[in-house]
Amino acid sequence: MSTMKLIFGLDVGSSKVVSLVGALGDKVNISSFSSYHFSNANRKNELEFVHNGLICDIERTGGRITQCIHEAQYNADCSAGSLIVNASGMYVKNVYSQIRQDLNGHVISEEIIRNMVMEARRMPIPNNYEVLDYEIQEYQIDDEHYTKNPLELMCENITANVNLFVAAKAPLSNLRRAVRYSNYEIAKIVPAGILSAMAVLNTEEKDSGCCLLDIGAGTTDLVVYENGFVRLLLSIPLGGEDITRDIVSVLRVSRNLAEDLKLTYGACRHNIAKQPNDTISFIDHRGENVSISHKLLNDVISERVKDILTVVKTQLKNNDLYDIINSGIVITGGTALLNGIQDFTYKFFEMPVRIGVPRYSGDFSDIVCNPKYATAVGSLYFAQELFLGSSFENEEVAGIEFNSIIKKIKNIFKNM
Repeated sequence: MSTMKLIFGLDVGSSKVVSLVGALGDKVNISSFSSYHFSNANRKNELEFVHNGLICDIERTGGRITQCIHEAQYNADCSAGSLIVNASGMYVKNVYSQIRQDLNGHVISEEIIRNMVMEARRMPIPNNYEVLDYEIQEYQIDDEHYTKNPLELMCENITANVNLFVAAKAPLSNLRRAVRYSNYEIAKIVPAGILSAMAVLNTEEKDSGCCLLDIGAGTTDLVVYENGFVRLLLSIPLGGEDITRDIVSVLRVSRNLAEDLKLTYGACRHNIAKQPNDTISFIDHRGENVSISHKLLNDVISERVKDILTVVKTQLKNNDLYDIINSGIVITGGTALLNGIQDFTYKFFEMPVRIGVPRYSGDFSDIVCNPKYATAVGSLYFAQELFLGSSFENEEVAGIEFNSIIKKIKNIFKNM
């Protein structure tokens, strides 16, 4: 059997677990795919395993993770390896750290930059948080000019801007303990929004200013890029499952039926005149024939989507980022499949909107080229870029903590 280097990616979401095995080369090719979708059966309410991105039942969630990973491993016919895993939920965010140094006309050396970045990384954060990773952004020269590469410049002072990606320790510990059931080792935990962005955004969007909305079942992960850097990272505890719960509450139907109505008949609508006035007939969970207003269904969906977008707009304005989104908004995640959400979001924000589909061609493309698999596909791109696309010579300057994870990350690659 030929030798291939493999990457293992894992997406633990509020409604599903997805595991991918990807072959590493000039591009990622998926060798195996496995998913487990949480159900809402009466005797095992699996939707409560993960709630709003937070693991609520370690043992049973760990069992589903194990099942999914081992199935992907078996289908790829490979040995076990380490994982790139996503982190979501309202405990994930970014924190800016700035360090200024007076140079009095001296030349900026690599040692100066390294020391400044190391000091910026040591910025105090709340005791219940830990740093997942960091990104070195522009350097400000003499309180006026910005540069991405300040080496050999002569200046009076320099300010380093470092963006720390942090998450609460307790939820991270629960995620690690759940994954431990599979006997796989976690090589890296990455914010879900970052992974999704790697799968669906292009370089031009990240440079000119773009807002990614990964609207999953339990969370909406928000990432704003500008000039190629992450300007805002956070997770909002609202998603597609909230839409489903509203349908259950208003129309008084079962959860599974509400989900089916949402995906089959539901839509986001701004224009009331274009709302359908017909009724939808079905047999409910009590075995009775029921008819509901199609317009009422769409109104319920539209109001909840509007709530989500309102929170997003508030966050953008509060962080003074609304006016830098020149490329518009990209929506991905399972809720991106909701009928009419692209036009609804366009009219709400009055800026360009597109649906983000993972950029991938190869085996399993008919399955994974779907917004709901953006995070999973992004985990493979992250691992590939980490191992192949980065130089290890100036590790501290690169903005990736290679020293602490390079030995683990190499465990990702296994021979077939």
